Amino acid sequence: MHSVSATVLAISTVQSVGAVIAVLTFIGVAVYVLANVRSGREEIGSELELAPNRKPYYDDDTLETKKLNRTLASGVVLLGIVSVGLPLYWLAEPGRQEGAVKNSTEEFERRGLEQYEEGSQCVNCHGPEGVGGQAAYTLTDANGSFVATLQWRAPALNTALLRFSREELADIIDHGRPNTPMPGWGVGGGGPRTTQQIENVIDYLASIQLSSKESKRAVEVELAQQLGFLSADDATDEDKVDAAIKKIDYKSLETGKALFNLGKTDGFANGAYACGRCHTRGWSMITEGEDAVQPESAKALLGPYTDYQDGSGGGYAFTLDGLTPRKFAGVDDLAEFIGTGSVSGQAYGNGGLGTGRMPGFLDDPNTEEVANDGMYTQAMVCALARYASTLQGDQPPLAEVPAPPPTQPTTTTTAPPGEEVTPPEPAFCSDEALNQ
Repeated sequence: MHSVSATVLAISTVQSVGAVIAVLTFIGVAVYVLANVRSGREEIGSELELAPNRKPYYDDDTLETKKLNRTLASGVVLLGIVSVGLPLYWLAEPGRQEGAVKNSTEEFERRGLEQYEEGSQCVNCHGPEGVGGQAAYTLTDANGSFVATLQWRAPALNTALLRFSREELADIIDHGRPNTPMPGWGVGGGGPRTTQQIENVIDYLASIQLSSKESKRAVEVELAQQLGFLSADDATDEDKVDAAIKKIDYKSLETGKALFNLGKTDGFANGAYACGRCHTRGWSMITEGEDAVQPESAKALLGPYTDYQDGSGGGYAFTLDGLTPRKFAGVDDLAEFIGTGSVSGQAYGNGGLGTGRMPGFLDDPNTEEVANDGMYTQAMVCALARYASTLQGDQPPLAEVPAPPPTQPTTTTTAPPGEEVTPPEPAFCSDEALNQ
C-alpha cells in the first residue's frame, strides 16, 4: 500500500541536509528583517528633523573594527555552510538518485497492479500474481455461427519476461492474440489502454517474475512427475525430487514430447512453457471435465477444432512440418533457434525472417549480458528440438529422430610456429556442449 508514512520514511539524508540549510537561511532572513524593522521604529516622529539618509553612520574606527569583523564573521559562517553542505549533497547524490528510481519503480508497479486487478482485470484470466488461469471463450465456425462455449487455458505470466523482451510483451498486450480470449488492450490494437498504462502493467509483471533458477527447477519437477519418476505426494521431499530429476533422459523423444505439451494434462502454468500452445490448433481449449463445454451436445462438434496431432493445424504459430532439413539444417540449428527465439528482421534457419513473436526459451532477452538465464536449460531445449524435428504436420511423429547427414572428415590443421590451433566449437546439442 502506498501511504503518507511510506513517503515520509523515504526522505533521504540529502533532503534532510537541504531542509536544515533552508531553515537556517529562513531564520537568517527573518532576523535581518526584524532588525531592520526595529531600527526603523526608532526614527518614527523624527523624519522631519533627521531623514534616514542624513542620519550619522558608524565612524571610521567602528566601521574598520566591529562592523568589519561582524561582516567577515557572517561571511565565514555562510562560507562554512556552503563548504560543508555542497560536499554532503554531492556525496549523497547517488543515494538520492537510487531512492528516486526505487520510488518511481514502486509507484509504477502499484499502478500496474491496479490495472492488472481492477482496471483491465487481467487477474480474471491469468490468475492472481500471474500464476495462470482460465478464460471463457465462445467458439464459432468459419461463418461466425455459434458452436460452443468453453474454457481456454490462460498462461501464467510470471515467466513472460524470461522469454519476451519488454517491447515484445508490450506488442502482445497492445494487439492481443487473434482468435483467442485475449483482446488487444492498447490503442494500436483498438483497445482502451494508453502506452503508459501498458508499460505499468509490464512493470508489475516484472515484479512478480520467477527467477531463471526457479523456472528451471519447476520444469524439472513437473517433468519428473509427467514421466512417472515422482509422485505428487513426494514432490515436497527434496531428496526424492533430486533423485527423480536425475532419472530424466533428455535424449528421449518421450521427454521432448512432455516438454512440448507441458501443462496440458494438469494445468502446470497453463501452458506458459509449452510449444503446443501456439503450434497445435485447439491446444488451449479445455474440452474435458465437468461443465468444460456448453452445451453438452456441442462436444461432438469440436473435432475439427481440437483433434490435431502435436504441431499440426497451426494456432497462433505455423504448423511444424518436417522442420529438418526443410526449415533448419539439423537439430542443433533448430535447438539454437528455440533457445534464442525469433528476432524481428533477423534471418534464421534456411531462409526464415524473424518477426519477434517466437520467444526464446534459453536466454532472457532482457539481460543480454547473461547467458542461459531463460526458462529452460540447454538440455531441455535440445530435447524439444529433437522431438519437434520428428513432427510431420498432420501425421503422427516419427519413431526416432532422422539420422543427421554424414559429416565431412575432419582435417588436421597445423598451426604456424608459436601459435595454437583453436578447436572447433562442439555441436549445440552434443554431450560436450551440454556438459560444459
